[in-house]
Amino acid sequence: MLLLVVFLILITYLTSPEIGGIYLIVLMMVYTFIIYYPQIRETHNYSDLNQELPYALRHMGIELKSGKGLHDTFQTIKNSNYGSLSQEFTRVLEEIKYGKSTEESLLEMSHRVDSEGLSRTIHQIIGTLRVGGNLANSLDIIAKDLSFETQIKLKEYSQKLNSFILIYTFVAILAPVIILIMLMAGSTVMGDVISGNLLLLIYSLFFPLVVILMGIFIKKMEPKI
Repeated sequence: MLLLVVFLILITYLTSPEIGGIYLIVLMMVYTFIIYYPQIRETHNYSDLNQELPYALRHMGIELKSGKGLHDTFQTIKNSNYGSLSQEFTRVLEEIKYGKSTEESLLEMSHRVDSEGLSRTIHQIIGTLRVGGNLANSLDIIAKDLSFETQIKLKEYSQKLNSFILIYTFVAILAPVIILIMLMAGSTVMGDVISGNLLLLIYSLFFPLVVILMGIFIKKMEPKI
């Protein structure tokens, strides 16, 4: 990062502040992309898991009530179309096949996947394996709770998004137009208020960068469902 700052200072010294500003904004965009890309990729990989989880839990409850064993139920989820969840159960079954205990494999999946609902499910399964109990009914209850929590999160997100859209509209649409009108009005009275290069920099890089950062912020606001 220090080398980038030194490079930016040299560019500004050798060329002009406008060119240095362009390099600064480009470097900020690249740095932001490098920092957030792994998080975005990981979130994308498991984006469907929380959505499929309530349906998979109900499916598991039905399988258990029909008399199937826990490992047979895992096999059913593996073979069903539950996206990332089916892939995770495939990995669990492979680990069990090659010697790991069921409890250890499930705990590793809980640590590997960032999902509160999945962690709750796994701890319920492990608790049932240790002390016994009606796992099918417990999974049905968890599925209902997760569906209700999803509805609440979506409602809260929509309320936040409505407020944020006003800010986004002003920054992305109204602010560039208002600034341009003010600059044109000022130019007719006082001449050029700012240089053409700086104006080009603001409209070609600064405003698009602000819009991109606000889009990332909106994406971060999305509930994990």
